[in-house]
This record gives sequence, C-alpha cells and structure tokens, in this order.
Amino acid sequence: MKFCVLTADEYREFLKGNPQTSFMQTVELSELKKESGSKIHFVGVKENGVIIAGSMILEDNSVLNQKQFYAPRGLIVDYHNKELLGFFTKELKKYIKKHGGFILTIDPNVLYRIRTPEGEIMEDDKPNDEAVNNLLDLGYKHYGFNIYLDALQVRWCCRFELDEDYETKKAKFSKQTRKNINSCIKKGLMVKEGTIDDLQVMAEIFETTSKRRNFFYRSLEYYQKMYKHMKDLMTIYVAYLDPDIYYEHTQGLLDNAKKNYESVLQKIEKLTAGDRLLNQKEEAERQVAKYEKELEKAEQFRKENPDGKAIGCLLSLRSGDEYLTLSSGVLMEYRQFTPKYLMYEHHIKEAYKEGFKYCNFYGITGDFNPENEYYGIYEFKKGFKPNVTEYIGQFELKISPFYDVYKLLKNIKGHISKWK
Repeated sequence: MKFCVLTADEYREFLKGNPQTSFMQTVELSELKKESGSKIHFVGVKENGVIIAGSMILEDNSVLNQKQFYAPRGLIVDYHNKELLGFFTKELKKYIKKHGGFILTIDPNVLYRIRTPEGEIMEDDKPNDEAVNNLLDLGYKHYGFNIYLDALQVRWCCRFELDEDYETKKAKFSKQTRKNINSCIKKGLMVKEGTIDDLQVMAEIFETTSKRRNFFYRSLEYYQKMYKHMKDLMTIYVAYLDPDIYYEHTQGLLDNAKKNYESVLQKIEKLTAGDRLLNQKEEAERQVAKYEKELEKAEQFRKENPDGKAIGCLLSLRSGDEYLTLSSGVLMEYRQFTPKYLMYEHHIKEAYKEGFKYCNFYGITGDFNPENEYYGIYEFKKGFKPNVTEYIGQFELKISPFYDVYKLLKNIKGHISKWK
C-alpha cells in the first residue's frame, strides 16, 4: 500500500460507483469551498496502482493561526478493514502535521443502523459497532451518538430504497400524504425545475423559512457560487400557484358549500328542526363564509399575480447512489397549500427516472417525542414511509499537541456562552 496525493481527475474516477460517495466529497463541492477560502487536498491509498481509499479534505484557518482539516462525509475507506484504515490514518497524521494541521475531523457516509419509519430498532438490526470501534482503537475520538442537530453534519435522516415501482411505493405513503399531494394539484399548484434565474427567489424563501424556524441559512451569493460549480449535481424545484386554477377551485368549493347549505335548509322546512339539523345549518353557514372569504383572497391573488407566484422551493442534490433533498422552504402566508408535498413527489419521481438506488430526505433528529421542536420536520417526512437511518457520527483525530489547547479554549468558550 502507498499513500499518495491524488489529482482531481483521479479522485473523481475513484468516486464513481463507490457506495460511500456523497456530494460533500465531490470535486464540484471542493471547487465551491475553494472559492469560499478553503484549501483543498485530494489524498488516497493505492495498491498495485489502484486507489483503494481516498478523501477530499478541507484545510482552513482556526484559532491562533492554526490549521484544521475536515473531511466532510469522509474518509472514503473500508472501515471494517482495520489494516487499511490504520495505514490511511497513520499516513494522514503525517501528511496533515507536515501541512501545519492540529486536527482532522471526519463524519463518514457510513450507516450505524437502519430503523423503522417510526424510529424503532428492527428485530434483526445489527449496529455497525465494528466501524466505530476500529476508529476508536486507532485514536479517533467520537463525538457520540448524538440525537440533535449539534454536530457538523446531521447524524439522523429519512431514506427509502427505490426497490419497487413508484405507484407501489406511493401506495405505502400515509393516507394524509397522498391526500395532500392530490390536493396540491387541485388547488392550482404546479412544480417546475428552476434555473439560475430562480436562485434569488429560492434564497429569499429559504431565508424567510429559516428565520421562522431559527435555522442557519445561506446567502444568495453562496447559492450563486454553488450553482456555478455544482449545477450538474443540483436541481431546484419551484412550486408555483396558478391564479386561475386557484380561483376556479375555490369557486367550486364555494358552490358546493352553498348547495349543501340549501340542502340543509330544505330538510329544516320538511322536518322538525332538531339540534342535529341546527348544528348542520351552523356548520354549512361557516363553510359558506369560509369559502366566500377564500374566494376574495383568490380574486386578489389573481389581480396581483396574473402570471402566478413562486410560493415554495426545494433544492435537491445528486449524491452518489442517493437523490437527496438538501433544503426546502415555503412562504408563510401560503403554507395552507402544502407545496412541499408536491415538490417532494417531483423529487421522488426524478430519483426513479435517473435510476438512483435511494431517495434521501436528509436531516431529522433522533428525538421522536411530539414535544420536540423539530418533530414537525420528521412528521412530514415520515408520511412518505422512509426508514429512519443513523450515521456512525463525527470523529476527531489529534494531530499535534495544540489539539489539547484547542479543546480547552473551546470548552472555556462554551462555559462563557452558558453564563451569558
């Protein structure tokens, strides 16, 4: 075995067909990170001229002008081959130390276990303890089996295998999810694939959604850079509300509500108006008033948006053998149209079309208590009946003595933040 620096082309070829490949390890993402200020390293291990392990590693400045190294969703190596993993680790320590680094952080694209859609452990489940233990034996420090969004990357996600045709898979979606998908179309929603011209509206929708949920969000400038380097990996889905269909659908609902109201009145005329009929009359009146108000909104929407309006966006990425939903957002005032359901359906259909093995709805937490502030994200994704999956998590490797100083400073900073 021989440790070596790889060219971008060599590394790109190595990633092809590798089950651990992630968009975070691509050459395309490295170009984005390079423009954002990171220094890029492509390294690997060759045996008989063939690359058998590798990684794209980011180098960035840290405290006191020290350098930290990070392999997002790397390293790409057989974590059950301790000899290979040990050799790669030993050589990486020497390489990073030579380049002035004090730490290597990794969060491999390797699963720890697969759970039911409800988050329960399966009867025949065998957690990937060997991979974790091999890393620990080689000196890596585990961040832990965290359940919240406190590590560099998510450790929990929702994913299902595209192992049957779409209609069979759709039949397994929850009744409410199927209903919402169909309802989107009836209400006048349509989804189109966006272009560079849609980046601004996407960034604006993501920003308003993130602020509402107190999430981190990226700037328009970042997405412009991302599109520049990663456009072949990404698809933007934009949900548009058609003003005419919206109006016609609402008019139809109002017409039906009025017919129902007239029907109740006729019953009251023929029969003794008991509590049941009076309650029906009150409910029918409420429905008529509701749709009259909604029709006014539809009319106003049609005047202000004659060509329709983008009310939601989904950013999807081709990530190895997965088609992954990276981020989504919906304008607050149009949430009742539930456009995410229709955008996700388009994402799933595209995954089938392009021949992906998995559909990954990405990040959730491992806390399935409805009181959890992020439960709504999981609840939405759960409706598509994916498996809950756990990655093995985040690890750190000490490269130089400054690592201990860094951890101390980080600990002090954490305590100061708690005191504030």
